[in-house]
Amino acid sequence: MAELVVAFFGDIVGGPGRRAFAHGAQVARERHGAHIVIVNAENSRHGSGLSRDGYDLIRRAGADALTLGDHCFREKQAIALLNDAAHPVSRPANLAQGAPGKRFVRIDPAQREGAPPSGPLYVLTVLGRLFMPIPSDDPFAAVDREISAIPEANAMVIVEAHAEASSEKQAIAWHCAQRWPKRVVAVVGTHTHVQTADARVLEQCVGAVTDIGMCGPHRSIIGREVHDVLRFMTTQGPGALEVATEDARACGALLRIDPASRRCLHIETLNIPVS
Repeated sequence: MAELVVAFFGDIVGGPGRRAFAHGAQVARERHGAHIVIVNAENSRHGSGLSRDGYDLIRRAGADALTLGDHCFREKQAIALLNDAAHPVSRPANLAQGAPGKRFVRIDPAQREGAPPSGPLYVLTVLGRLFMPIPSDDPFAAVDREISAIPEANAMVIVEAHAEASSEKQAIAWHCAQRWPKRVVAVVGTHTHVQTADARVLEQCVGAVTDIGMCGPHRSIIGREVHDVLRFMTTQGPGALEVATEDARACGALLRIDPASRRCLHIETLNIPVS
């Protein structure tokens, strides 16, 4: 059985995260045989937002598609990228109807070296609504709306659940497994920067993991300097929370997909230290 191998990396945090992703993407392709590499890049500019220079660096490092979450409009340069069909970067699909940018990225696996015959792969992000800083529409309805509008009968979909609550991310995964079997091949959670240990295949078709973690410095508190975060949490005093620099790692998930049946055969987490 010819498998389509996809690596999906978690939120890139600042410069250390960009360097970690570049290393992780190379390892995913050379060691794990990844045909397609996807990454969330919403924190790649100094820990918040996506710049044009950052986009170019991430693409050169091996990203076939970039996704954004609740910080999608933090950097104005990202809006031009989101509005240009030539750039494979998307924002969450359940923002306001008039929000700028693409709601999904469409990838043609046939254009990737060594990939088996396959229908198109769509990458779709939805924001959670529990404990999130910005308002958004119903993520379940957004998933249903976007998938229903896909014209190709043989298309596969990866849903990124960018959310704070583990229960909400797991609920989105089960919703996709029960409503969209053999259409959605995986639901991966992002946003918390903390990788979870629950990677599994739901209903023998949808790979799922609550959170794939981050690409960034692991001697940190979710990517920020330990000293800065402790000072803020113990004194509530002002001051910047700088991006940390030590122990950079690329965390994500590796998916093995049967494109003929549009099922995920296996999902495992990745935690790749920068040597």
